[in-house]
Amino acid sequence: MIYISVGSNLGNRIDNLRLAVDLLTKRCLHKTRVSIVLETEAILPATAPDSWNKPFLNMIIAGETNLSPDEMLTSIKAIEHEIGRPQIYERWAPRIIDLDILSFDDLTINTPNLVIPHPEISNRQFLQHLLSLIPLAVGDLGSLTIGIRPRSRMKDTLLGLTTRSTAQISNCESYMNAVSFTKSFVLHPALVGVVNVTTDSFSDGGQFNQADKAIAQIYKLVGDGASVIEIGAQSTRPGAVIQTPEHEYNKLKTVLDCVSDVATVISIDSFWPSVVRKLLQEHKISWINDVKGDFDDQTLEMIAESGCKFCFMHSLSIPPHPDTILPLDQRPIELLKEWGEIRIERLMKLGFAAEDIIFDPGIGFGKSPHQNMEILRCTDELKVLGVPIMIGHSRKSYIRSFSAEEAHNRDIETIAISLALKDKVDFLRVHNVHDHMRSFVAHEIFYSGKS
Repeated sequence: MIYISVGSNLGNRIDNLRLAVDLLTKRCLHKTRVSIVLETEAILPATAPDSWNKPFLNMIIAGETNLSPDEMLTSIKAIEHEIGRPQIYERWAPRIIDLDILSFDDLTINTPNLVIPHPEISNRQFLQHLLSLIPLAVGDLGSLTIGIRPRSRMKDTLLGLTTRSTAQISNCESYMNAVSFTKSFVLHPALVGVVNVTTDSFSDGGQFNQADKAIAQIYKLVGDGASVIEIGAQSTRPGAVIQTPEHEYNKLKTVLDCVSDVATVISIDSFWPSVVRKLLQEHKISWINDVKGDFDDQTLEMIAESGCKFCFMHSLSIPPHPDTILPLDQRPIELLKEWGEIRIERLMKLGFAAEDIIFDPGIGFGKSPHQNMEILRCTDELKVLGVPIMIGHSRKSYIRSFSAEEAHNRDIETIAISLALKDKVDFLRVHNVHDHMRSFVAHEIFYSGKS
């Protein structure tokens, strides 16, 4: 078993980790296990400039490999460079990605280029903590146990647990209980944080209508672990009045002008092709969400040429009307697959690659409460479309079929359903990123500990 630490304290940190793990899995490792992600303070010398004091996200990936240690080192250096780390850099400076081999089977290596086990393991409490939490498959387990669950023999060695003495178990418990991090995250699924710059959105209307409040919310969502921030200036609640292109453009531009330095993916949802075309020329936007589903070919071709990802959502009317729903005599998921196939084929003809097309089945738009729940239960069937899937189920009115809570107070119900969806989708579009991450981390820790 090979253990590799993955860290980032520059740019879109959580996406940097996600990309590194994906590349390591494709090129270097198989039978992989990943830890949760911990945010820790930067470790710096006293002479370091203040600009280097940026918190790190840290995690560990473990797996098996067919590479030699030297080949592994070459591969991870290539991955670092591909993600954006320069080949020549100042030690301790902030970095987009930092990959280190912590251990390699039972080998001990000490050369100018590679030292295994990594000499800093005993000095990095967060590494010990992550090692203690990383899940292992049954086939990876050795004969040793430390109070909670069996561990691999190599991992016990890394943690200094070569015997099962009471003193060593107590030492292990001490670092497991120590507070050596400020936040915790998971990599999957990616969370899309919603910022409605509107007066009348169904659950947060008016909260972020002012630009300063919207901007503060964007930075909060990024800090909470959102991989994408979606900014919208149109309410889609039943009965909402659709705003003019001029109004939508001005609302979006005011916010976008102030978040050019935010280290995350920015998405806009828009009703108007003219607004999209103008904003693409003025701002760095990575996603376009076509809520109404009526963009013309020229606009779609421009979006594809810009390199943006494109999200399209199923709806029967915008704003939705409770009497306009899918036929009740057919499975809604089958209708969505048929509808999605047609739209995806069109988008690919207009220049989009499959990985840049995101399908949102449109929970709450043109479906009865029963149909919404059936779609949520069967979401994994949408994978046959061959594109990433995003679910936007947060706080929506289908929850009223089993909860009496008002829209602004439906995060508990939303998170419960998110936990059921987390391994079935690529993106979850939610209002409350902070509590989603808390729940996902606890879920991951609990289930990773089951043998």
